[in-house]
Amino acid sequence: MADSLHERVFEEAAAGMAVHEPGSARLESVNRAYADVLGDDPSALEGQSLADLAAGDASALEAAIDRALGSHPEQIETTLTDASGNEQRVTLVLDAITVDDESRLLSTIRPVTDEAIETVPTPSERRLEVALAGTDTGVWEWDMTTDEVIWTESMERLFGLEPGTFEGTFEAFAERVHPEDLAVVEAAIERAVERSGLFQTEYRIERTDGEQRWVYARGEVHTDGDRGRRIIGIVTDITDRKRNDEALRQQKRQYRQLVERLPQAHYTIDSEWRVRFCNETLAERFGKPVEEIEGELLWDVFPEVSGTVVERTLRRVMETGNPENFEYQYESGDHWVNVQAYPYEGGIAAVSTDISSQREALRRILDAAPVILYRFDSDGVFQEMRGNILSRLGLEPEDLVGENIFDIYADHEEVLEAASRALDGESFRYTVTLGDITLETHYTPVYDDGEVASVIGVSMDVSELQRQRKRMEFFNSILPHDVLNGMTVIKMRGELLAAELDGQQAQYAQTIVDWCNTTTEVTKRVRQVVETLATPEEEHQLESIDVSPILDRKISELEAAYPDVTFETAIPDGVCVEADELIAEVLGNVLTNGIEHNDTDGLRIETSVETDGDTVSVRISDNGRGIDDDRTEAVFRRGESSHAKETGSGFGLFFVDVMIEKYGGDVRIEDSDADGACFVIELRANEADA
Repeated sequence: MADSLHERVFEEAAAGMAVHEPGSARLESVNRAYADVLGDDPSALEGQSLADLAAGDASALEAAIDRALGSHPEQIETTLTDASGNEQRVTLVLDAITVDDESRLLSTIRPVTDEAIETVPTPSERRLEVALAGTDTGVWEWDMTTDEVIWTESMERLFGLEPGTFEGTFEAFAERVHPEDLAVVEAAIERAVERSGLFQTEYRIERTDGEQRWVYARGEVHTDGDRGRRIIGIVTDITDRKRNDEALRQQKRQYRQLVERLPQAHYTIDSEWRVRFCNETLAERFGKPVEEIEGELLWDVFPEVSGTVVERTLRRVMETGNPENFEYQYESGDHWVNVQAYPYEGGIAAVSTDISSQREALRRILDAAPVILYRFDSDGVFQEMRGNILSRLGLEPEDLVGENIFDIYADHEEVLEAASRALDGESFRYTVTLGDITLETHYTPVYDDGEVASVIGVSMDVSELQRQRKRMEFFNSILPHDVLNGMTVIKMRGELLAAELDGQQAQYAQTIVDWCNTTTEVTKRVRQVVETLATPEEEHQLESIDVSPILDRKISELEAAYPDVTFETAIPDGVCVEADELIAEVLGNVLTNGIEHNDTDGLRIETSVETDGDTVSVRISDNGRGIDDDRTEAVFRRGESSHAKETGSGFGLFFVDVMIEKYGGDVRIEDSDADGACFVIELRANEADA
């Protein structure tokens, strides 16, 4: 049987039916009604032939079987032996059917006394009613000769009737079919009768309680010799499915109406790359009617997108099932769009938003900005160029777009090397001088399908900054000679005087020596800061520095120098950060600051180190006088101090702030738990330690 429903109908049908094996004509499948006629079980009959069951001479029966297999349907009245050994007079209807390209015998059986007991339900009929009692399916039979229509009780319930109350005629059935659907039902029946085939259709029924429901009907035409034609079939309630289908159609109508009103272009593509839906916005954008777009291949309707980021991205979405977002400029140059593409019903749905006005606004901003923003493709050909620095170079955007960077700057090895590095996938900064303008450029590769498709460059005029750096470098170069050498001479003379003099004069000489030491130390720090500020970002080399032993050493030195101060630490081993050798001076400055600007009597300094992901936090807190909130920013500025006991120039925390910024970190002041000050230093954890 083709499916479980057909098999169920075969098994439970009131008519006795059997399918025979090809060739031998032995019984292969026997339903319960067939076995009931012979008082046996279906399994006991399967494998036997009708000739085996014949009570007498079987030659007439065998001849009828041969004629039926020769495509001549036969009806024969004969005597068979039932399971009890009694002779049973039956009518057999024999016909040939084709199953899997093989001819088989189909036989139906009924007792010759059927007419006398026609109104008494058979065991098969009772089993069928039990099976259908809890379903939305009924079974019917229409004798087209007598116009008698038989409904099962489940069929009557389906139409809202009490069992046994159906009038039993085709006219009674037709009265319960929705008037608008009756012609469809009658046409389907006529086609089935003409072709002696299947009858199937969907239609509405009007129940006796006034409720209207949808049903699916399926039947098959049978010819029973002198009894004429009959149709046996089933009817199933499909109202819920129809309602769901209508709700879905309504949702789609509402969705389409909504999408039609959207200012964005919206379209869907099936798995064969055909455009299944597009709204008016997309059609207007391409100057074509919707009817010329829907149903056509995407690549035929919009050939300009073939081979572009549009095709590459849509194919990825189709293959991976992951949504993607991209921007695209039409060949005409009139439109920039942002496209959101996502999987939809086995294909793709896309929303395309016109961002031309935003792009134009950005272009105007870039044209006025003191930078150059440009993009070149994987071959080095400039695709875009914006920025007012171009005019200072004597260029217009159109002068370079379409030109190759390797050709234009063939004489500038720095430019060629940087472009090659960027096309190899490296993101970096570098500085180059073109004429009298020094540019700091940041390159960022743009990837498509894992390959560098283009490079975005942003160049900023740093000519003035470069001149300031040179001045700072000059200033820094004179510090050792003009300041430090002078301090060395003064210190030596002061030490000689301190050794030769006594009393108050010796103290004055020692003061000179002390200030020489202080001035020398501050000068060295100034030199370090100047060197740091004058070093371009890309040239400032950081390395992995283990801060744990540095902090331990600095704290040990301070414990020896300040025995009245209590030091508490929580410093794990092996905490590495991105810094340079000056990190020791930075941490030492912060530790010393907490002591020098507080009374040491009862002073407690707490130092802890914690790592959270990519960040290392060093917290140095005290229980001293604290720092007012309005001074927490000022203490890091040169020449300012937060405490009355400041003895130096206020340069120490300025030095800390400059260096922490160079390390890519942050330093701030909070209130400590002991009402003092807490310096929080956050540094980047080294990759090997993170």
